[in-house]
Amino acid sequence: MDEEKHQSGSNNKTSIQDLKDMLATYLNGEGVTDLKHNFNCLNPNHNDKTPSMTYYESSQKVYCHGCGASWDIFDLYAVQHLNVQPDSSNRVSYPNGFKEVYNKLADFMHVNGRRFKISPEDAEQSKINDFNRKVIEVAQKNLNKTDYLERRGISLDLANKFRIGFILKWVNPTAAIKTGEELTPTPRLIIPTGESSYLARDTRETVPKGDERYIKQKQGRAHLFNGKALLDDSKPIFLVEGEFDALSILEVTDDAQAVALGSTSNIDLFCRALQQVKSKNLRNHQPYAPVFLIALDNDDAGIRASKELEARLSSSELGFDNYTVNIAKDHKDANEALTSDRAKFTSLVNDRIKDPDNYLANLLQRIAERKDTPQYIPTGFSNLDKILDGGLYPQLYVLGAVSSVGKTTFVMQVADRIAAKQQKPIFYFSLETSKDELTEKNLSRLSYELADQESGSPQTARSINNGYWLTHKPELDLINKAINMYSRYYSRIHIYDGTLNRPSAWDIFQRVRNYLRKHPNEKPVVIVDYLQILKPINDKDTDKEKVTRSIATFKSVASELGIPVIVISSFNRASYQNPVSMESFKESGEIEYYADTLLGLQYRAIHDNADNPREHLKEAMQKNPRELELMILKNRNGRSNTNVNFEYVPEYNDFIPMNED
Repeated sequence: MDEEKHQSGSNNKTSIQDLKDMLATYLNGEGVTDLKHNFNCLNPNHNDKTPSMTYYESSQKVYCHGCGASWDIFDLYAVQHLNVQPDSSNRVSYPNGFKEVYNKLADFMHVNGRRFKISPEDAEQSKINDFNRKVIEVAQKNLNKTDYLERRGISLDLANKFRIGFILKWVNPTAAIKTGEELTPTPRLIIPTGESSYLARDTRETVPKGDERYIKQKQGRAHLFNGKALLDDSKPIFLVEGEFDALSILEVTDDAQAVALGSTSNIDLFCRALQQVKSKNLRNHQPYAPVFLIALDNDDAGIRASKELEARLSSSELGFDNYTVNIAKDHKDANEALTSDRAKFTSLVNDRIKDPDNYLANLLQRIAERKDTPQYIPTGFSNLDKILDGGLYPQLYVLGAVSSVGKTTFVMQVADRIAAKQQKPIFYFSLETSKDELTEKNLSRLSYELADQESGSPQTARSINNGYWLTHKPELDLINKAINMYSRYYSRIHIYDGTLNRPSAWDIFQRVRNYLRKHPNEKPVVIVDYLQILKPINDKDTDKEKVTRSIATFKSVASELGIPVIVISSFNRASYQNPVSMESFKESGEIEYYADTLLGLQYRAIHDNADNPREHLKEAMQKNPRELELMILKNRNGRSNTNVNFEYVPEYNDFIPMNED
């Protein structure tokens, strides 16, 4: 809570420090008189049989070498006198805010200093938290007044262990207190996730139309359900989405633990809690090697979140064994599987505990599920799609070329065709060309494709920008026709203009991941233009390290999120007069290693045996249309060392396949 204390007390810093420095006096008042030696831990959740807590004068904190609690005077006072319960990582949060703790501690220690003024918002939140705690307390006494747990397959003994209760006439306290509305009470099961936070689940068998979105309402700060299970690595830990899913697993086995995220959006919260537990064990020189069994819901959001969890649990930051397991089979989640066939669900849970890496069966199931659903996205160029076995797969594609060959135009045309024909969202991160310029390129190409003998002349991107066509009716009609066509799908093309505020690869990863969390059924194609001018992930990186981190991150975007990623790359200067090869790419070793498909765009004339190669290439660059070829240098899952040919009309930003079937 140090950050909150600093922010809350920016104008009261001296008083806060005065109180912090009174820790020794406070401990003496609590009966700890010998501060030079360890004393029994003051954490109420730690049954300390041998004194293991130490007072550190330099930091004005106490630290327990047994449970890892590291607290200052404010944390101790909140735990000992305000009945605040530490979380699974032994962190202390203040349900009613730091200001209340400060004021009450100052009174407790008889300090004649300033007090924080409690704002109406603070008082309102405090009132809500107090109400939440009372709801949890009262609900536990009424659990026998509902049969809802029985319907969900959960025993009363297990429910009592987690302080689950029931309120016959529950109203949303946040809405009631903040708005003063007269709300209609509903019967709710109360599942605590913290001291003043809980899930209120509507228990009616038939919920009236219009109330469906209010079936599950959460109160208080976000918490993991059964997060304390992370402290013990002696049993495998199932990771699930819903609280009832965790209860379902705990209902049928004592050989594993289960932690509920509460939502796929709480992955960051889970990883932070896990990192704190890991750090505590490292400080205490204690081993910590939990095994996680990821069992999220069987839907697109759950599948995507499972991949994210796999990647983050396996990362160097955490580095824990983990397996994605399917204990729900044909059902949506664990609780549905439990209530459908308890014996079968119990068998599946126990099988996965004994053999979590049921890889072959899972692979066959994934193949069967996608058998009738194409995994690729056609690029719109049939000659290229043929080489790529249908189109773009959830992989990393890197396209390189020398300057001014048309690589941005080519990739933008691919994006345009995917958005128009497949209605797939496109995330185009442009670091060199503005959104207006890219849009004008598209309109120019459409005007060229739509032009005929009866229309006005097609317009270049520059002429569109200059507005010449606005006062010439034939051209105005043609551009309006192009705009009308573009308007049918341009909202699918999300162009992020990074010309002024460059993103890093990690910024892009975060943006795309957040989009998928909100739109789990809309997998975008991500395009980055271009690699070498991205903002570095680490400001201290060399150019080589920057490219390595960035390209590795884009590989993670493709594999973890299950989407195609196209990254444009520049070439080495030495490659300008030579045919493209893997060595053409800047920092080629890392790009070659991470890319699933490596593409190079070049003039076909580069292969000609001319007397003056430089002049010959210069002539090829002046042709209209230009003859280009796209070399497939590496193709992890298809044909390599081959090419497809295009005519390129640079004036109107149009690539035309030369060898269509």
